[in-house]
Amino acid sequence: MNILIIGRGRVGGALRRSLESSGQHVVVAAGRRWKPSTVQCADAVVLAVSDDSIETVAEKVAPDLSPGATVLHCAGARGTEDLQACATRGAAVGIMHPLVSFPRRRGNPSLRGTTFTVNGSRRAIAASRRIAQACGAGIVVAQSGDAGYHAAAALAANGAAALAFVSVGVLEGLGFDKRAAERAIGGLLRSVGENVQSLGVPGALTGPIARGEAEAVANHRKALRRISRDALATYDAVVPIIVKCALAAGLSQAKASKILRATKA
Repeated sequence: MNILIIGRGRVGGALRRSLESSGQHVVVAAGRRWKPSTVQCADAVVLAVSDDSIETVAEKVAPDLSPGATVLHCAGARGTEDLQACATRGAAVGIMHPLVSFPRRRGNPSLRGTTFTVNGSRRAIAASRRIAQACGAGIVVAQSGDAGYHAAAALAANGAAALAFVSVGVLEGLGFDKRAAERAIGGLLRSVGENVQSLGVPGALTGPIARGEAEAVANHRKALRRISRDALATYDAVVPIIVKCALAAGLSQAKASKILRATKA
C-alpha cells in the first residue's frame, strides 16, 4: 500500500518511523507543501495535522485523490465530517487515532503494543487496520470524535503525567536528584501500564488501599503534610477514586469507610 502522511509533527513522525521500519508499505511524508503527484499515487492519505487544520488540508488534497483512495485523520476529538471534501470526491474516509502519549519535545514513542481507535467506512477501517498492524499496534473499532472519548484519553495520559509531577516533587523534597526521581517514577508508571494491559482493572490495583490498610493511609498523610501541602491535597483528592477501584476489586465496605475517614483526620 502506498501511504502519504501529511504532517511532520509528533504523530506524523512516529507513524512514518514505525511504518518505514516495518518495510511493509511505501511511505511518503510531507509537510505543509506536497506535490499533486504524491496524492495521486497514494492508496491512503493520513492527515497527521492539527485539529483545526484537518478540514482545510482535506479540501486541498481532495482534487488530486486517485479513485478508490482512503483518507484518514488522526484526531481523537474530531469526526469524519472534517473530511467531507474527500468523501465528495469518492474517497473512503475515517478516523485513525493512536492512543499514545506524544511528548512536546522531540521524542520517538514506540507504537508497538499500543491501540489505534478507528472509525469510518469499511474501506477506511480496513486501511487503518493494515497501517496499525504494520506499526505493531492493535485496533478498536469504536466511536471516536467524541468529547467523552477524548476526555478518557486525557484523564489517563495527562492525569498520569500530572500525578508524576507531584510524586517527583515529593521525592525531590526527600533528597532525590530530579532526573533520578523522574526515571524512578517513570519506571513505576511503565509497570502500572503493563499491569493494566495484562491484568485489566481493577486487577492492576496494588498498594495499601487495595489491602485495606487505613493506618498506612494515615501515615502517608502525616508525611505529606510535613513535605508538601500541595501533594497532600492531591493525595486526598485521589484516594476516594482509588477506594472505588479497590471496592470493585473486592475491598470490604467497612475497610473502605475506615480509609475514607482517615483522609478527614
